[in-house]
Amino acid sequence: MKILISPFAAKLPTGNRNPKNWPYFAEMVQLLNREGSEVIQIGVKGEDRIEGVGQFIVGWPLRKLRELEWNSYVSVDNFWPHYCHQERLKGGIVVWGQSDPQVFGYPENINLIKSRSYLRPLQFAHWFDVQYNPDVFVTPDVVMDALHGRFATTAVGA
Repeated sequence: MKILISPFAAKLPTGNRNPKNWPYFAEMVQLLNREGSEVIQIGVKGEDRIEGVGQFIVGWPLRKLRELEWNSYVSVDNFWPHYCHQERLKGGIVVWGQSDPQVFGYPENINLIKSRSYLRPLQFAHWFDVQYNPDVFVTPDVVMDALHGRFATTAVGA
């Protein structure tokens, strides 16, 4: 199976870690590799390559990205889910932390959220004012369950 990952949100002007970035991509890629899945990472110049990724795509034009072949994708709240929605590409899995999938997500995706109690109060405020907190995210086993089709709903958590 080919899994596309888009692991990073835009870099913050402060240089701080973006609070949208799920801390478990490396662990999930290892789990996918053990299962024999091919992992393709897309990103922008300056992003780190996740260890274990087979193909690392940086700087491709949108028309070329549209031609990628993949079975599913896993992304944080970044450009990729919005692009896929606009292009009517098949849904994927989006890992949410402090931003609300009911505001920014799409129903064709499996939108994973640990708990609505972690959502930031001002959803449209600047991200550079938000502290990074790895505790707000679901664990890799939840994402793997979603990849294996174990969730029919679009949210996990309270």
